[in-house]
Amino acid sequence: MAKALGTVAMIAGVVALAATGVGAVAGTAAISASVSTTTIATVASGVAAAASLGAQALVKKPGLQGSVNEVTIGANMAIPYGMGRSFYAGSQIHDVGYGGKVGKTKNPYLTKVFIWSGGGPIDGIETVLMDWQPVGFVGTSALGYYNSWLYARHQLGARPEPTALTGPWGAIPDWSAAHKLSGMAATMFGFRFDRDNKVWANGIPAFGVIGRWARVYDPREDDTFPGGAGAHRFDDEDTYTFDRNVALNAITYARGRYAIDPETGEQTIRVNGCGFPYDSFDWPQWVAFANTCEANGWNCDGHVFDGPGISLWDNLKRICAAGAAVPVISGGLLSVRFQSPKVALDTIAVEDFAAGERVAPGMRTFQARVNTMVPKYRSEANKWEYVQSEAIRFQEYVDLDRGEEKEEEFLCELVTGKDQAAQLTAYELFNRRELSGISYPLKTRLWYARLGEAYQLTDPETGLDHLCVVAAISKDIATATVTLTFESETTAKHALALAMTGTAPPPPTLVPPGEADGDAWPGGESFDSSVVKFDATTFTFDEG
Repeated sequence: MAKALGTVAMIAGVVALAATGVGAVAGTAAISASVSTTTIATVASGVAAAASLGAQALVKKPGLQGSVNEVTIGANMAIPYGMGRSFYAGSQIHDVGYGGKVGKTKNPYLTKVFIWSGGGPIDGIETVLMDWQPVGFVGTSALGYYNSWLYARHQLGARPEPTALTGPWGAIPDWSAAHKLSGMAATMFGFRFDRDNKVWANGIPAFGVIGRWARVYDPREDDTFPGGAGAHRFDDEDTYTFDRNVALNAITYARGRYAIDPETGEQTIRVNGCGFPYDSFDWPQWVAFANTCEANGWNCDGHVFDGPGISLWDNLKRICAAGAAVPVISGGLLSVRFQSPKVALDTIAVEDFAAGERVAPGMRTFQARVNTMVPKYRSEANKWEYVQSEAIRFQEYVDLDRGEEKEEEFLCELVTGKDQAAQLTAYELFNRRELSGISYPLKTRLWYARLGEAYQLTDPETGLDHLCVVAAISKDIATATVTLTFESETTAKHALALAMTGTAPPPPTLVPPGEADGDAWPGGESFDSSVVKFDATTFTFDEG
C-alpha cells in the first residue's frame, strides 16, 4: 500500500508539472499564493500531496545505510556520496601486489585505490588516519613512523580529471592512464614491504580519511535568484562551494550530480542524486529551511550511497532528517516540511466546514506515546562510531503515562554533533506527543491550502481550538470539497528543543603507531601468574 501511494505521488507530481509548467509559486515560506491552474493540474497536485503524506505515514523511516568505518569491496558497488565533514573508510576498486624481487623481498609493493565520494570536485581531503591516528605527509610520502613505507596520492574529482592516479614505483598492473575516475574523490595508497615485515607485521591497520565533501548550490548565493547575491548557478556545479548546511546538501542531492563530456563540456550521466529540475523546487520553502538550519547550526555530515536497489527518495529523506525535516511533493513541486515556529495564516471555523465526517482524536494511544528518547549520533572522538548521548526525558510526560518510563533510541544518521542530536531527538519526542490524524472536510475557500501551512482550527463541537499544521490534502472536484489532515503544533516546544545539549561518552585511549614496536617481555624475570594488572585495575585469580 505504501509503495502504491508513493508511486501515485510521483506520477501525480509529473502530471501537475506538465500541466502548469513551473507550478504554483509562493511569495514567502509562510504565505502561499493562489495561482490559476487547469483542473487537471489542481487535481494532480492534490493527489500528489495526499499520496505523498499517506506513503510517509505508512512506511518506516529509512534504515541505517552502509558503514563508513569499514571498507566496501565488490563488483557493481554503490557510489558513495559524501556531505559535510566526516570520516570514510572508502570503497576499494583496485588491489594489487607487484615489483618482482627487490633485495630479498618478492613483490614488495602493494597498491590500493579507494573512492571516497562521487559528486566531485569535493572541497578537500583533510586527514589520513592509520589505526585512527593522523598521519602527516610531505607530497605523497608519509612522515614519522610510516616514512618510506606508505605513500598516498589524492584527487578531488575534477570533471574531467586531467590524469589518472600514479604510484611511486612505476607501472601498476591492470592500471593505466585511462583510469582517471573523473568526478570521483579518490586516493591511491602505496604500501612497501620488506622481508622482515617491520612496519606491517600485524597487517595493514584500519585506515581511511576525514574529508570535507560535496560542494553545494545555495540559491541565496545566486544573483539570478530573487533576493540572491553571488556567482552560484543551479546548472553549473563548478560554481558551487562547500557548506555543511543540511538544507543546501538536500537541495544539491535532489538536483543531482552529473558527469561532464570532456569534448562538449555538457552534462551527461547523472552519477549521484535524484535529478529534480530547477522548476520543480518549491524555492521559498527550501530557502526558509536553509535559513533555519543556518540559525540552528544544523549540519549534514556523512555519506549516502547510490546504486542498484537503493531508493534515492529515501536518501533525500535521510539528508532532510538531519534538519528535523521531511521532503514532500506539494502542489506538484518538491517541497519540504521542517520544524520551526509557526504563525497561523488564517482561522478555520464552523462556517468553513463542508459536509462530511470530522475527525479530531483527543490524544495518541497509550501504546504510541513515548516519554524518553536516547539520541544516537556519530562521534569523531569515538572512532566515528555511533554512540548514545544522555536520554531526553520530560517528567511531565512520564507522569501523564502513569509514571511508566517508555524509552526509545533515536538514530541521527548524518549527524556528528551531540547538541544537534539532542535537539533533533527532543523535536522527535515532542512530535510523538502532538495530536495527529485531525481530518476536516472544508469548503473551497481552503482549496489552495498547502502542506506545512499553519492555521488556527476552532470547532466548539469537538473542543478543538489549536494551532495546527497541514499534514495531508485530498480534493474532491465532484463535491468541491478539500479535506485537510492536520497535526497540532505546540509553539513552546521550539525553545525547549533548541535549548537541549548533548553529552558525549569518553573517547577510547589509543596508542600512536609504532610506540610499542620492539617491546618484549624482559628476560630473566619471574612472572606471578596469580596477579595480572590491566591499567589501574588489579584482578586476582584463585588457585586452580
